[in-house]
Amino acid sequence: MKKWFVIFILIFPSVAFSQQGQILIVQDSSIQRALNLYSTLAKGNRQVNGYRIQLATNNNRQTLLTMKATFLQQYPEVPAYVQYAAPQFKLRTGDFSTRAEADQFCIEARVYFSSAFVVPDKIIVEGVTW
Repeated sequence: MKKWFVIFILIFPSVAFSQQGQILIVQDSSIQRALNLYSTLAKGNRQVNGYRIQLATNNNRQTLLTMKATFLQQYPEVPAYVQYAAPQFKLRTGDFSTRAEADQFCIEARVYFSSAFVVPDKIIVEGVTW
């Protein structure tokens, strides 16, 4: 009897005072658009700290684009980027996560670009989860 009384005392309050209902969330439609945009960007490319090889700098953008084409003919699998930092354009290549990888490729690149050197930069990494 005592056992049933203890069970009744423990279960009755949860049954007698439990609440049921619905929750309605009202939000601006721009919040949903922002969440959709974030989820789209979250699946794309991410930038992290890494290293690139700077092949050349020049004031003339067209000259660097020609050099970029030459580089991509030699190394079609390695991405190349032309960046502008006033007053010069910079031709950089690769997305290396470690300095050792960048140094190794820099030695190869010096065959065609004698002034190549390693620089720290933001690199693009695909598929990084946050």
